[in-house]
Amino acid sequence: MKILAAIGTIASLVMATEYSVPVTNDVGIIYTPMLCGNTQCPITNLSGMPQYMAYSGNRDLRNILMGFDLPTEISDVDDIESCTLELPKPITSPNVAPSSYKLTVLPVTSPYDARTVTASTAPTYGSSIAANTYMDNVAPGPIDVTDACKNPVKGQVAFSLGSSGSPVSFPSSTGGSTAKLVVKTR
Repeated sequence: MKILAAIGTIASLVMATEYSVPVTNDVGIIYTPMLCGNTQCPITNLSGMPQYMAYSGNRDLRNILMGFDLPTEISDVDDIESCTLELPKPITSPNVAPSSYKLTVLPVTSPYDARTVTASTAPTYGSSIAANTYMDNVAPGPIDVTDACKNPVKGQVAFSLGSSGSPVSFPSSTGGSTAKLVVKTR
C-alpha cells in the first residue's frame, strides 16, 4: 500500500508544472472629476507609456489594467493548483522618503483592448481579490489570484489595480515590466 502511495506522489510531482507568464495587455486609464451621465468622463488611454499610475484621491482617479495570456498548455482550468500575481517594486522618485499605499486588485471579467480602452469603455470587474497596504520602496508580496486564473476571459487573466493613500506607479510592458503571473498546475 505504501508503495502505491509513493508512486502516486511521484507521479503527481512529475505532472506538476509551473508557468511564469509576463504581462501582455496593460494600459493606464485616467478619469476626470466631471460627470458624463452617471459616470466619470474619460480623459485618455495611456497605452504604450513606460509606466502606469494607480491612484484615487483629490480629484483624480487612475487605474491600471494588466492582462496575462494563460498558457495554452493548460487545457483545463481545473488543473490549476495555484496562481499568484507578482508585481515589481513600484517606481519611486529619488530622494523622497518611502510612503505607504493601499493596493486594490480586482479581476477583470470582460475583454478589453489596451490600445483603445478608455474609462467609458472599461471592462467589468469582479469583487476585490486583495486590498493590502504596502510600502513603495519594496515589491508587494505574491497576491493569490487562483480564482481569477480559473475564470479566464478569452484565454486571458486580467486585473484592475487601484491605489489609495499615495499614488503608485509600476513599469508597463513597454517600459520593461517584470510583473508576472505564476501558475502552478497539478
